[in-house]
Amino acid sequence: MHSRLSLTLYSSEQVLNAITQIRTRFGAASISCGVLHHGEVIFTHGDGLANVEKGLAPDPLTIYPVASNTKAFITALCGILVDEGRLSWDEPVSNILPRFNPVHDPEIGRRATLRDLCSHGCGLAPLDNAGCGFHDQFLNPGHEGVHIASHLPVAYDFRAHWLYNNFLLGVVGDLIAAVEGKRSGEVLRDRILQPLNMTRTFSRNDEYSDDNNAAKGYAVLDSGELLPLEPPDLQDCGLQGASGYVRSCVRDMLVWAKAVMQAESAEVQGSSPEKPNPLRQMSVTRSAMRPIVNGLTGLENSYGLGWFRHMLPSTFLGSIGPNFALLPEPPVINRDGPPRLTVAHWGEFGGFLSSFYTFPDTCSAIIVLANTPVGTGDPTDLIAQTLCQELFNMRPRVKLEDFAAQAASTANLIWRALVEEWVQNRVQNTHPSPLEDLTGTYTNTGLKLTIYVTQIPPHKVGSGPNPELLTFNINRMKKQTANLRHYHYDTWTFLPDSRDDAVRKGMLNFIRLSTMLMSFVRDEKGAVTSLCWDLQGGVCEGPAPNLKELVTPVCFTKV
Repeated sequence: MHSRLSLTLYSSEQVLNAITQIRTRFGAASISCGVLHHGEVIFTHGDGLANVEKGLAPDPLTIYPVASNTKAFITALCGILVDEGRLSWDEPVSNILPRFNPVHDPEIGRRATLRDLCSHGCGLAPLDNAGCGFHDQFLNPGHEGVHIASHLPVAYDFRAHWLYNNFLLGVVGDLIAAVEGKRSGEVLRDRILQPLNMTRTFSRNDEYSDDNNAAKGYAVLDSGELLPLEPPDLQDCGLQGASGYVRSCVRDMLVWAKAVMQAESAEVQGSSPEKPNPLRQMSVTRSAMRPIVNGLTGLENSYGLGWFRHMLPSTFLGSIGPNFALLPEPPVINRDGPPRLTVAHWGEFGGFLSSFYTFPDTCSAIIVLANTPVGTGDPTDLIAQTLCQELFNMRPRVKLEDFAAQAASTANLIWRALVEEWVQNRVQNTHPSPLEDLTGTYTNTGLKLTIYVTQIPPHKVGSGPNPELLTFNINRMKKQTANLRHYHYDTWTFLPDSRDDAVRKGMLNFIRLSTMLMSFVRDEKGAVTSLCWDLQGGVCEGPAPNLKELVTPVCFTKV
């Protein structure tokens, strides 16, 4: 596919072939990427199809959701409001949002500041599966976000450890809305997007639903066939909205990168950026606030406010993304070069991935956008690292195509490993309890979740030695329904028939044994009183030591 080039370094077929190889290894429908250097756009490139059904090739204006790369926009918006005295980094959030009052550690409610929420320092368990269910559909409306965040379990002591949490950035969006009297996405549009002429950046699906140059999300089946997905449910005013509602394009993201670094540089020199750049406090948001891992890790690996900071070379680069779990030895670029700071972020949601690197020393940036799900690995980060190596002539040159092949191969083994674990952990020859003991309504009022368990009508029960006998639904939402078969004792499972079945049922974010089991709990008299479901599964985005032991399954009381 045609590339727009203005630097000989990028014109080599080797670089373009590497991009294509990495994309196809992961089965991604398309890639759109670009490079800024010394404040000028020197490279843009598109590969694959942004909309397969329409035959749409991506270009620098093609819109993709950037997911968690939204966080830097939200903290920049906070910086403007802090600079105007409308918000404070260091006053308790509960002064403005008294509903933010974490019940499992009231000290968080009394002390947690905007700085704590934006730097992921509160210690509350992320529990994303309590917010987002099957098919990446959010389980509650946005106005319940503060209540749910206030009922998240505690994983770490307050300010003791970095722990990535999308619910808390949703609270930040509510904080902005409370101060400004309108949706945070509208504030973002008025205060940042319009002044920077970022005309192809949005916060809701309906703002560009008739646009003919927008990428479509896809899941990937085992055969490589692409399964079209609905537009992402993550948007302004929705649950966790401000954690990831921005949709943008390569052109606008490079405009954004330049404005961020120019504002940051001006502040470091004791001045303000030139108009129309509206950004303020960028030297605060992009400064290190807390390490992402405790202990010695070599060079810096930290988090600011909506930004990761990594001093290359780093073994923690991209640790928030799926490749980190798929690669036992992640690639390390710039191993022999002088240390180089990148201030970066990554994003994934609803069949889209993004990687965004900035290099403030040279006013450089790399953005890579893709329409592919997280379950097969992340092509955007390996392509971004490929472009990093080219831009700065890093040595030794790492062949990132090989890491793409390894990550994709490991991803293909996850389903088989899950089935083996399912079999090995099942206690044989136990029998299910009478179904009427288990049916009923189970609720967790703190997380605003209600589970309805009913019997499958006899005429709809399948054949075989262990058919599905129960079905459950969450919050009366049509897409949030699955069938249960007996696992052992009073534990039941909704393990799909195959990985493709999991993809079609929108369950890829639940592909862990503990999250695919529901246990019914009895009192001393033998009556079923509750249901336990592990909605954390011991994993989250980024390093989180001992999370499985620290966050127990969620309890739903039978009513």
